[in-house]
Amino acid sequence: MPLNIAPEPAPLTRRTVLAVLAGSKMAAAQSPAGGQTLDRRGMRATFADEFRQFDASPTGYIDGRKTWRTTYFGGDRTLPNNHETQWYGDTGPEGSFSLGPNGLSIRAFPKTGLPNGLTHCSGLITTQRTLTQLHGYFEIRARLPRGKGMWPAFWLLPDNGQWPPEIDVMEMLGDAVSTYYVAVHAVPDGKPLDEVTKVNAPDLTAGFHVFGVAWRANRLSFYLDDRLVHESQTPRGLDRPMYMLANLAVGGAGSWPGPALPDATGVFQIGWMRAWQFGDG
Repeated sequence: MPLNIAPEPAPLTRRTVLAVLAGSKMAAAQSPAGGQTLDRRGMRATFADEFRQFDASPTGYIDGRKTWRTTYFGGDRTLPNNHETQWYGDTGPEGSFSLGPNGLSIRAFPKTGLPNGLTHCSGLITTQRTLTQLHGYFEIRARLPRGKGMWPAFWLLPDNGQWPPEIDVMEMLGDAVSTYYVAVHAVPDGKPLDEVTKVNAPDLTAGFHVFGVAWRANRLSFYLDDRLVHESQTPRGLDRPMYMLANLAVGGAGSWPGPALPDATGVFQIGWMRAWQFGDG
């Protein structure tokens, strides 16, 4: 069932492709082959985490120090309107986060005793405390999980906790490993706008790839492995600083990826996350 967007920004209720396919603008599948190469000249680094270590908390603070946050802006740990079945947990030996030679791993796995009948434990990280930025280039190097119901994403949300707008740099379904989606959701002039584009790609579970977006005042340019895959006009209203999120959701009945099997597991590997500002920004 499509979600409703109010004329004025509302609290976060992430709008997924499933909710907007009917009545929204859906672009034809794109191919990364032949796209323009990202030009990094003049960019300056504003954020980088190579995940040699990992400090995080539900609030984004540890002893007064800003760090990764493992819950949404309002403290939520799942998005029930998306029919998700995961509960985003915290760091610790029984949690979903681990470090290895390739960086940070977020593991979704079955777990009993979760709130509201949820079936899986998984992980979310955000830079809400450590980086909010107006315009720039945002990127993640990641290897995506395979399996029905696995639902990794890398996206941007505004720093005031309102929704929309939203920029989806990468959203992928675990049973369609050679495609992913980029999107922008906004309400320019009080009218809901949902532009969703399907991108053809190599098998995204076979190795690491870099997903990025160049957000300028007048256009959004999406990249895969530094090659342009889609470009669109930046909608009006997309004018507040935003922060980065990376998460591994698990689909339930009625979700876009469909329900995961009860014993389904998946791992979202993140080599690094980075942000840049343009030389004229």
